[in-house]
Amino acid sequence: MRKRKKDDDKNNLVRKDYEYHLSVLLEESIRYLINDKNGIYVDGTLGGGGHAERILQELDSGGNLLAFDKDPDAIAFVKRKLSKYLQNDASPKLTIYNECYSTACEKSAVWGKFSGFLLDLGVSSKQLDNPANGISYRFDAPLDMRFGTSGTTAGEFINTAGLSELKQVLRSYGEEPFAGLIARRIIERRRASTILSTTDLRQLIEEITPPPYRNKTLARVFQSFRIVVNDELNVLERTLNCIIHKMKQNSRIVIISYHSLEDRIVKNFFRENSKSLDNSHKLKIITTKPITPSKEEQSENPRSRSAKLRVAEII
Repeated sequence: MRKRKKDDDKNNLVRKDYEYHLSVLLEESIRYLINDKNGIYVDGTLGGGGHAERILQELDSGGNLLAFDKDPDAIAFVKRKLSKYLQNDASPKLTIYNECYSTACEKSAVWGKFSGFLLDLGVSSKQLDNPANGISYRFDAPLDMRFGTSGTTAGEFINTAGLSELKQVLRSYGEEPFAGLIARRIIERRRASTILSTTDLRQLIEEITPPPYRNKTLARVFQSFRIVVNDELNVLERTLNCIIHKMKQNSRIVIISYHSLEDRIVKNFFRENSKSLDNSHKLKIITTKPITPSKEEQSENPRSRSAKLRVAEII
């Protein structure tokens, strides 16, 4: 009995650390990213600072890391965790922006061209496991789903979007086969009462979805609304098209994605620019096939199972 209690206590500690600390494909992404230890690097998806910390450990005294995240909780957490790198005399130095990673392009005007650009896309475990964010259907919470604190919430979108827009979002961002049926039911339900919470949305979906498909449908629907609220795919595409012009020769773009929509954008961007005739911004694809987590990593961190890492180099 005592041993079981100790094991339970240990597991609780692991779960507390898990909300931020299990960075996916950590060593692989850093190995591909760093090729100038005194360069300027961008971590566009700071989260709990796992990748940022490893980048800083690899850099020499002249190195700089610019890190971005829209989530103020993540910013506060990392400022505490990596405080020694934020000091004026820090070597290397960390600069944190509570902004979307798309603003990294404009920072180049101040910092100069970058030696590496890293994105670990998707939702952090902390965001998924925090009921207040309204991102997961596992918890009862207001329908928010925003990564930051500005912009339209999922609840506002769901209660105002027209039938065709709802169907398009569910089909395009969730590849949801019941998109039409779910969109019509949302319209019907909100005529009677506003859809306010994750529970309201979940119950609506469960009422019309056959039991064998419910969990996958719930995941796709919640993913769809999260993507549209945060404009995730458009932001990714715009940033890639911009950042390629802000990179030094031989610098690396390293991106970890978690679903086919993100991965397709990255794959197509790398492929199209590897064939470009503009030699000043041409890419060389480093990973002809995406790198995926080892069996050991997937066992330790089940949420890493869908991760794909792609790398390209400016030549």
